[in-house]
Parts: sequence; C-alpha cells; structure tokens
Amino acid sequence: MNFLRLGCLKAPLLVKSSAYKPCFRSLGTVAENSIKIIFVDREGNRAALPARIGRTLLETAQMHNVDLEGSCEGGGGPPEVRRTENWIETTYGEGPTCFYCHVQIPSSFHHLLPPSSASEMEGIKQVWEEEANSTSRLACMITLEKKHDGMVVFVPDAPPVDLI
Repeated sequence: MNFLRLGCLKAPLLVKSSAYKPCFRSLGTVAENSIKIIFVDREGNRAALPARIGRTLLETAQMHNVDLEGSCEGGGGPPEVRRTENWIETTYGEGPTCFYCHVQIPSSFHHLLPPSSASEMEGIKQVWEEEANSTSRLACMITLEKKHDGMVVFVPDAPPVDLI
C-alpha cells in the first residue's frame, strides 16, 4: 500500500495515495489578477498600465510613477463601507486626510465605482476648489476589481509640492 505524509494539516497525517487531495488553493495567474487602467495626464498623454486587483488606484499610480500625490495613503482605510443598499458599516478607519490624490473619472465609469462619502467630496472641494466637479474622486478610496478593467483615469495638475 502506498502512503503519503501530508504536512499541511495541523498534525501530519498518513493517508492512502488514492485519497490524497492537495491542501492548497490556487491563487490564480497574474493575468487573472491583473487589469489595465488608462491614466491620462494634464497634457493628454495616455498610458495603459497594469494594475493588481485588490490594490487601490493610488497604489497603482505610485507603483508606475504616475504624478499623483497621496501623502496620507488613504489615512488607514475608509471610515465607513457600504455593504448593501441599506447597510453602511462603520469601520473606524481615519479615512483620507490630505485629499491630494484627486483624480477625475469619466461618468461612463461611475456605475463601477463605490459611492463617494460626504467627507470625501467635502475634502475634495476644500482642497481642489475650482477643479472639483462631479467626476472627482480620491484614488486612495477606489479599490480595484475586475470590473474596472479598461477604466480611464484623468490626473489633474497636482498642488505645489512645497505645500505638502
């Protein structure tokens, strides 16, 4: 009889080889966990860049040296998360504090984005004043999913660096 030693269980176990089932799960390929995001700068230059599902739009931009400031890096997570239409869970995150990772996303992609919070929109209006509009969002508050593949993101002119 053929036996295999399985070390992935809490205690090693001897089982018949015909009953062996791998104790790991597939995490998928890079292609399955990647999407393309199209960044457009203020001069109109476009760059289709790979992004990992589960990362924020800000992390993706910074990974590819896109000129997008985000010194607070999201402030430790959003203060609340909408779980269903009627349930908003308070997550006690600090939320964004610098509001410098302002991006504009065309309205054709808005149905793919989570709703913006009142504090997010208020902060964008305070920091960006005349550049803030209905397409304005914070890149640190958008966690990428498969449905965002091909999304276009406009990166407006950043505030002066000496103010940050």
